[in-house]
Amino acid sequence: MLVAEIPGDIQIGALFPMHRQIAGTEGCGAIWETYGIQRAEIAMLTVAELNRRLPFRLGISIRDSCWTERIAMEQTIAFLREGVTQCSCCQTAGCQKKANPVVAIVGPGKSSATIAVQNLLQVFRIPQIGYSATTTDLSEKEQFPYFLRVVPSDAWQARAINQLLSHFNWTYIAVVYTAGSYGEKGFEAMERGNSTVCIAHSHKVKSLAEDEVYEKVLMSLTDLKPRPQVVVCFCEGASMRKFFLAQQRLRQINPKWESFQWIGSDGWADRLDVVEGVEEEAAGSFSIRIHSPKVESFEPYYFSLNPHNHTRNPWFRDFWQQKFRCLLTMPKDYKGDMPVCTGRENLTTNYEQDPKLSQVINSIRVIGYALRAMHREKCRENTTTTTTISPIICPEMENINGSQLIRYMNNVTFVDQFHQEIYFDENGDPPAWYDILNYVGRDGFRLAGDFRQTRRGTPILSMSPRPKMFYDKTATLPESVCSKPCKVGQRYRKTTACCWICETCADVQIVNYTSSQCEDCPYGFWPTVNRTACFPLPHEYYPITNIGSIVALAFASIGILATLLTILIFVKHNSTPVVKSTTRELSYIILSGIMACYMVTFAVLTKPSFASCFISRTLPPIAFSVIYSALLTKTNRIARILAGSKKRILTKKPRFLSTFSQVVITWILVGIQCIIVAVGVLQEMPQAGFDPHFLPRRMVLICSSYGWSFLSPFLWNLLLISLCTLYAIKTRNLPENFNEAKFIGFTMYSTIVVWIAFMVLHFGSVNKALNMSFSFSLSSSIALVLLFVPKLYIILFKPEKNVRSSYTTTKLIRCHFGNSAGMGDSKILSKTRTSSQSISTSGPTRTASLHIVNQNMSPGKHDMGTQTEVLSRFARTFSVIGPAPMRRKTMDEDVMYLMDTCRRYQARLTHTCQNLLLEEEDTIAEEEDGGDVGNYLAGPIRTLLSTVARTPPQVEKKEVSVNKPSSNDELMGNHNQEEDQGFEKLLLSRDEAAFDSNNQTISDEELAKLSVRQLNMRLQGHDRETVSVIKQKRRTLKNRGYALNCRLRRIQNQIQVEADCVRLREQVRYLTQMVNELNKRLYEATNAQYYETAPTAQPLAPVEMRVLPHTIAQVETYPPIQDEHAIMSNLAPVSRVSSNATAECFYTTI
Repeated sequence: MLVAEIPGDIQIGALFPMHRQIAGTEGCGAIWETYGIQRAEIAMLTVAELNRRLPFRLGISIRDSCWTERIAMEQTIAFLREGVTQCSCCQTAGCQKKANPVVAIVGPGKSSATIAVQNLLQVFRIPQIGYSATTTDLSEKEQFPYFLRVVPSDAWQARAINQLLSHFNWTYIAVVYTAGSYGEKGFEAMERGNSTVCIAHSHKVKSLAEDEVYEKVLMSLTDLKPRPQVVVCFCEGASMRKFFLAQQRLRQINPKWESFQWIGSDGWADRLDVVEGVEEEAAGSFSIRIHSPKVESFEPYYFSLNPHNHTRNPWFRDFWQQKFRCLLTMPKDYKGDMPVCTGRENLTTNYEQDPKLSQVINSIRVIGYALRAMHREKCRENTTTTTTISPIICPEMENINGSQLIRYMNNVTFVDQFHQEIYFDENGDPPAWYDILNYVGRDGFRLAGDFRQTRRGTPILSMSPRPKMFYDKTATLPESVCSKPCKVGQRYRKTTACCWICETCADVQIVNYTSSQCEDCPYGFWPTVNRTACFPLPHEYYPITNIGSIVALAFASIGILATLLTILIFVKHNSTPVVKSTTRELSYIILSGIMACYMVTFAVLTKPSFASCFISRTLPPIAFSVIYSALLTKTNRIARILAGSKKRILTKKPRFLSTFSQVVITWILVGIQCIIVAVGVLQEMPQAGFDPHFLPRRMVLICSSYGWSFLSPFLWNLLLISLCTLYAIKTRNLPENFNEAKFIGFTMYSTIVVWIAFMVLHFGSVNKALNMSFSFSLSSSIALVLLFVPKLYIILFKPEKNVRSSYTTTKLIRCHFGNSAGMGDSKILSKTRTSSQSISTSGPTRTASLHIVNQNMSPGKHDMGTQTEVLSRFARTFSVIGPAPMRRKTMDEDVMYLMDTCRRYQARLTHTCQNLLLEEEDTIAEEEDGGDVGNYLAGPIRTLLSTVARTPPQVEKKEVSVNKPSSNDELMGNHNQEEDQGFEKLLLSRDEAAFDSNNQTISDEELAKLSVRQLNMRLQGHDRETVSVIKQKRRTLKNRGYALNCRLRRIQNQIQVEADCVRLREQVRYLTQMVNELNKRLYEATNAQYYETAPTAQPLAPVEMRVLPHTIAQVETYPPIQDEHAIMSNLAPVSRVSSNATAECFYTTI
C-alpha cells in the first residue's frame, strides 16, 4: 500500500480518498484530484509550516481510503500495525524499534467511514479528528469519546436548511437522502428541528443505486397531490449528480415536465464535478457549504509541483498522467496514442480548489497545538533527559497517552487564518458556520448568504440582498406550499402532516400567537385590524340630536301643549252641557293619562340609566291604563243604561252609575295595572343594557325590555282596549245626540291598529326607543283628537249647540201596559216601535199609551185653551170611570204613590232637569227624584192602570177602527157612560182591606213592608188558601214597588224640556190641578181608608201634553159587586192579575 509520509518526532496519520470509489463496488477507481491529491498536499504543507513553530518535529503518514468503509478500515489497521514495536529475540545491539507510531489520525472524509474507523481507534485510545464527517452520531460522546471535528454537526446544517426554507416561505417540500449515517442522520435532524416546514414525502436512496431508481423517485414526487416544488437532497455529491441526470432524462422524454427547486447539503457544496454536464438542471439550485474560504497560499505551491520535483507523494505521478493524459515513461510495447509527459504541463488547467482544504489545515493544527500544550506541560521541568525518539522529546512524552491527548485537543482554541474561531463544545463540535450558495449555471456558484452560530449558541441566517436565481432561471420566488397561508382572522387546522385548512374565526374572536386557535374577546371588546388583540368598545346611545329624536320630541311637546289647552278649556267651560256630557271626572282622568303618555317620550329618548329605564318601564303601561280604564268605565255605563232601557219590566235599578262609582271603578282598574307593573319590576329590575341587535360589534345603550315582565302590563292594556271596543260596538246605535260611543269606537279601532304595529315593530326594529316614542305619542294623539276635539269644536266654534236640548236622550217616549192575558199577541204590540204612525191593535190585552212630546216651540204658540184641551184629553185617557149608580170606591195604593211622587217632585223642581246619560248631581236624593214631570207621571199612571185592571171571566172585545180613528171629542162623547160604569166597578172590586183577621185590617202598604217572618206570624191559624193568596199578593206588591222605583230612575230626564224653569212651573201647576180633581173623584168612595194629604209645595205650571189620536185606551167593564164578602172573594184573582201584569217602555224618535 502506498503511503505519503513526512517523518517526525511525533507521527500523526491521515486518511484521504486518493482514488474515487468504483460505482457499485468497494474498489478504488481513478485518482481524485480535489478530495485526494489536493488534501494530501495541503496536509504535508501544513505540517511543514507547523514544524517551524513547534518545539519538536511533527511527522505525518497519509494513506488512501478510496471513499469506502472497507478500505478505510484496512488503512487504519495498517496504522496500528506499524505502531507495534518489533524487537529481535536476542539481546544484542541490533535489536531496535521500528518507526514512531501515530498518536492521532485525521479523517477519513466520509461519515460512515469515519464511524467505522472511530470504532476501531477507540479500542486503542487513539484520538481522531474529522475534517469532513458531519453526521450527528459523532456528537455522542459516550459512544465516540475519542472523536472531535472541525466541521459542525449535520444538526446545524439541518437547521440552516430549515431556516432557508422558512426564509423563502417554502412550507411544503420533499426530502431525498442517501442511505448511510450521513444522509439518514441528517434527515432525522432536519425532521426533528423542523417547526414551520412540512415534509410531504421523503425517500432514501443508495449512492450506488441504478439510474432508474433515481427516476422512479422523481416520478413519485411528481405524482404527489399537491406536488411539492422544493426538494431537499441530504446526500453526497454523487447522489446529487444522479438526481440531476435523472431530471435531465425526464425532461427529454417529456418537455412539459417541470423541474424541481433543489437544495443540496454540504455533500455537494460547491463541487463543479457534481454539476458537470447537467448545468441546466442544476441552475437555480441552492447548496450548503461548510464555511471554508479559499486557501490562496495553496495555489502557488500546488501549481509549482511537477513529477520531477515532487516525489514524496506516491500518487502524484499517476495523477499527472491521468490529468494531462500523457505518460511519464513510455513502455516499450505501448501502442497507444498518449503522448509523453514533458513535465511542463500546467496544473491550472481545469483547476478547482477543494472546499475542505481549510478544514484539513485546521484539523492538523488542532493536533499540533494540543501536542505543543502537552509538551510544554510535561517537558518544561525535564529539559536534560532525552529519549531515543528525539533529543527534544522528554521521557513523559515517549509514550503519549491518547486519553490525555484528546483532553488537550478539546481545550484547543485559536483563530485561523480566515478569522474563524475554532473551539469545541462538550460534544467535540466546533461553532457552526455555513455558506449558502446559489448555482447560476455556467457562471458557477454565488454566495447567497450565510448561517452562523454565536457564542451563546444562537443561529443567525443572513441572506445577501443580491437577486437569486431559481429553478425557472428567473428571480421570481416560486411557491411550494400545500395550503396557502391563512388570511387575517383565520386559524390553521391541520388535516395531514403537511396540509391545513384555513378556518375563519368569528368576528368577535382573535387568533392566538400560533394561529391555531380562535379566542373570544371579552364582553365589550372588539378585535384589532390584524386580529391579534382586543380593544374596548365605546358606549353608544341613540343621540337626542338625531332627526328622529327631534321629530319625536317635537311631536310629544305639541301633544303636551294641546292636552294642557284642552284641560284649560274644559275647566273654563266646566258647567256647560258639552263638558257635563263627557262625565267631567273621567274626562280629566283621561287627559291626565294622555299627558303622561306624551311625557314618556322625554324619558325614553334620554341616555339610558336606571332612572330613565324605570320611568320607561312603569309610566307607559300605567298611563295607558288610566286612559283605557276611564274609557272602559264610561262605555260600560252607557251600555248598561242602553241595555236596561230595552227591558219590558225593570225589576232592579242599575247600580254604580254615579260619578263617584265611575271614578272608583277606574282607579281600581288602574290599581290592577300598578300591581302587574310592580310584579314585573320585582321580577326583572329595569336597567340600562346593550342592544343585542348591535352586539358584539357596537355597545349601544338601551333600556332592557324583554320577556313577560315587559309584555304583561301591555297585555292588560290590550284587554282594556278590547273591552272598550266591544262596548263601543254594543252602543253604536245610541240616539244621534249621544254619539260619544261612536268616537270611543273610532278611538279603539285606531288604537288597536297602532298597538299591533307597535308590538311588531318593537321586537323587529333596531331603534326601540324611537319606536316606543312615536307609538305612545300616536296612541295619545288618537285619543285626544277623537274624544276631545269634537267637543272643543262645539265649545269654541258652535256655542249655540252647547245647550241641554242637544244632549237629551230622546224626543218621544211610548209606554205600553197590560197583563199576561194578552202576551199571546205581544208581537202585534211590538210593531209600534218601528214607526210613530202605528197604533196599538186590539186584543185581549188592555193597553193605554202615553205620548209625551217635546217640541221645540216658542212659549207663545199654545194658549190656555189649547192647554185646557190637552188636559181634558189627558183626563179622559187616564180616567177609569165606573157606572153612575156606583156607591163605593176604593183607593189603590198606586194612586197614593202617584200623589206622593208628584209632591216630592214639586219640592225639588227648583233644580234643572237632567238626562241620565248626562252628568248626575251629587246628592242621592236628587238622583232619585230629579227629572221632569213626564218622568214622574208616566210611570205611576201607567202602573196605576195596570194595577187596578184585572181580567174578568168574560171580556167583551171591542174592535176599534185604526184606518179612520175618531177624534178625542167623539171618544169623549160616546164613551162617558161606559167609563163611569167601568170606573165604579173597578173601585168596588178592590176591598178596603187586604187581610182581615181578628178584626185587624192590614193595608197593602203595610203588607208590602212586612217581612216574611212577621207575615208568617200574622197568618197563623188561617186556612191554606188564604195564606197562599196573601203571600202571593205580598210578592206582587214587592215586585211592583221594585219595578216602579227602577222605572222612575230609568226614565227620568228622558223627555226634552225646552222651556225655562218659570214656564215649566206654570205647566206643572195645571197638571197639579188635574191631579187634584182626579184625587177628589177617587175619594168619593164611602168606605175609603186613605185620605188626601194637602200638597206642601206650590202648584206647578201645567205640562203641555198631547195624546196621539191613533192611540186608544181600552177599558173593560166588570159586573158590579154588592157586598164586602164578594170583594174579599175576588182578592185572589186580583192578586194573580197584578202579579202577571207586564209593562214595556221603549224609545222612538220623531
